Amino acid sequence: MKNHGGFILPDYCPRKKTGCQAYSQIVSTDLESFFCCGEHSDKQRTVAEDKYRVCFKGEHDDSIAHYDRRDLIHHASVLVGALAIIEELET
Repeated sequence: MKNHGGFILPDYCPRKKTGCQAYSQIVSTDLESFFCCGEHSDKQRTVAEDKYRVCFKGEHDDSIAHYDRRDLIHHASVLVGALAIIEELET
């Protein structure tokens, strides 16, 4: 774990990619499934503004998405909104 500005950041990429600093992640002990979000380097960007990478790998899905800051906020907002609806429907 790296100390960066008072925050402890993950020190590795579950995909073993270089050029990406993970900011937050949940990783299974066998590294077979994970959810990770971080910033990837300029050299790896197809769209200059899309500097944030979100990776997900599970038993039946494997995806990498690149977002700008607004897209990342919208992604998080949609997930939180869906969780609120799910909670209401299931109680």
